[in-house]
Amino acid sequence: MPTRDMPTSDQPMDETALRARQDLLVRELAVEQNTARLQALSDELEVIQRRLEQARIA
Repeated sequence: MPTRDMPTSDQPMDETALRARQDLLVRELAVEQNTARLQALSDELEVIQRRLEQARIA
């Protein structure tokens, strides 16, 4: 489920942008109260972390 600032999958992000988005998501997760929003943020964070891991391996 995309969040308001989530890029579409056809827009590649460089590692710096991925890390910035990861930092923002972590901060949002820390204060979010809405369960559905928490899940969406968590899902997006998981995608970002996978992409960072793939970039590290490549």
